[in-house]
Amino acid sequence: MKKTILVVDDFASIRNFVCETLEKKGYHTIGAVNGNEAYQIVIKNTVHLVLSDYNMPECTGLELLKKIKNNPETAKIPVIFLTTEASPEKMRNAKEAGLSGWIKKPYRAETFFAQIENAITHG
Repeated sequence: MKKTILVVDDFASIRNFVCETLEKKGYHTIGAVNGNEAYQIVIKNTVHLVLSDYNMPECTGLELLKKIKNNPETAKIPVIFLTTEASPEKMRNAKEAGLSGWIKKPYRAETFFAQIENAITHG
């Protein structure tokens, strides 16, 4: 069975590119525009990994991460940020909230897929 990755980014071009890239590697993807939409998808679907931007309107990646980790039914879903954000303080806060990984845009394909596979396999 294909693993499902939820891709959350407010820019459609980035979201679509990441979804296409992951689907070429054999993953099933679902796209979301922001953290609020993403959280509703996580609650209603089987999601194996959330790959989210950090800076988004309405609900940031960090707010989404906290919602996922604070819900016992979704807390075990790994979350990785794919972002241009580079603040060490924001990174630390995200790690403390349960973040599985931080991938800086632009990313290298081999690092990107290695982190995703590791998070799906090991949580």
